[in-house]
Amino acid sequence: MEQGSRYGPPIERKADGTLYEMTPVQQKQAAKIIQKYCSNYGRGNCLLLEDGDERVCPQLISYAVGCRWFRNALLPVFPKLEAEIFKDIALRRCVKCGTGFVPHSNRGKYCPVCAAAVRRASDRERKRKKRHTVRI
Repeated sequence: MEQGSRYGPPIERKADGTLYEMTPVQQKQAAKIIQKYCSNYGRGNCLLLEDGDERVCPQLISYAVGCRWFRNALLPVFPKLEAEIFKDIALRRCVKCGTGFVPHSNRGKYCPVCAAAVRRASDRERKRKKRHTVRI
């Protein structure tokens, strides 16, 4: 069994031993994330793989999730993309706007943006009722 290295635990695999695959849309999102946030990315090359020669970042040209750094350092920061790729993480639809999101609890109904708006609206309504019942 493969041991983890200094770059984190080994890449997860499906039950049949194959790597998790991304759709073309997910791969495009992953490429943007790598180009913007990966500390090992430099002008299209992977700095971890350099041994004197420039090596193309394998995660940019592959649909399989095969880079440990991408999997363990970057994907957890983007839980929606992680949930879409690995599908074992529950992805729910927002009741208000319909976008997918990863809930923080089993009671989550709204995406973070809509949750803030719904919370403000309920606070407004609660305070309005409270002011209405106050007698002078």
